[in-house]
Amino acid sequence: MKLYLNETSPFSRVVTATALLSGCDALQLVWVDPWQSPDELEQVNPFCIIPALALNDGVSLSESLCICQYLIAKYQPEALLAVDSQNALEASVMGLAKTMMESAFRSVALGRFVEGDNELSRRGKTGLVKALQKLEAEAGSAGKDVLFQPNLATLYLHVAVEYVQFRHSEIFHDAAGDNIAFFLANSPFKQVLQTVSLERLATKPDFTALISAGV
Repeated sequence: MKLYLNETSPFSRVVTATALLSGCDALQLVWVDPWQSPDELEQVNPFCIIPALALNDGVSLSESLCICQYLIAKYQPEALLAVDSQNALEASVMGLAKTMMESAFRSVALGRFVEGDNELSRRGKTGLVKALQKLEAEAGSAGKDVLFQPNLATLYLHVAVEYVQFRHSEIFHDAAGDNIAFFLANSPFKQVLQTVSLERLATKPDFTALISAGV
């Protein structure tokens, strides 16, 4: 299998973490710049969006959530559970995390093509503030246990929050408090996300190196 990804995408990072937790050792990481629309990526995903997973039988998977769900279903990892779609709390966390990740990424991507401030970017950043405030309150409530379940929703949330911290540091500083800090420090995915830290991904490692780093 080949996973097409880049160094800073939170979507790439969550899929890479899922692959590690799934024990998927026969994986080749193909580092690309999707903005350049390379031919190899276009053949796998006509939208030239990462991450994209090319399976050995010629089938290609796109969209990070679909790839993660496939890996979990195929390898059945004990360290990473699927989201129970009948559990409203888990579904709520998944929705918040995925939307936070997409909004944070979109606000950054807009800056590549639109000069100055714009309504879409403002709405996205306002949403990030409110989402972090909501998470800060929920992480300190009696129902906070759902945030520490070893499932895909929690993994997405952890990656999303760290991406906001990375790309929108002022928003994170103003809206995140002690409860979010506690979540990041005690997340069941702290170790694997240290293995696929942004600093390590910046070196464009191969998958074997990531496996060794996580041992």
